[in-house]
Amino acid sequence: VPFFSLPKLIVAVEHEEIPRLKALYERGLQNNVPGLKLIGAKEIQKKEPFCRGLMALDSPSTGIVDYKQVAQSYAEDFQEAGGTILTDFEVTNMEMARESSPESEDGLKYPVIVRNKK
Repeated sequence: VPFFSLPKLIVAVEHEEIPRLKALYERGLQNNVPGLKLIGAKEIQKKEPFCRGLMALDSPSTGIVDYKQVAQSYAEDFQEAGGTILTDFEVTNMEMARESSPESEDGLKYPVIVRNKK
């Protein structure tokens, strides 16, 4: 799926936003996002002269994708694996099922049951 590389600053403008920004930073580190760092107000202004904030997450390798294209790619993979895509289907419950053998009457191959209202 094509993407556009676009350096990003995610900026906290209120003190209440800083813990969420730090949590996002920690998740980025856990996911090996390259070049990720937290910066202060002066560094924010250096990178983006018209931007003001208390703290920012600088993500120089962040990119933007066309999510519709990503979803379509997942859908194609799912259908190629034998899955069926349902629309207008409100999920009310999901549960793990016991795997059944290929000779079973229901032919269950995947251990997840998805239920709806109908």
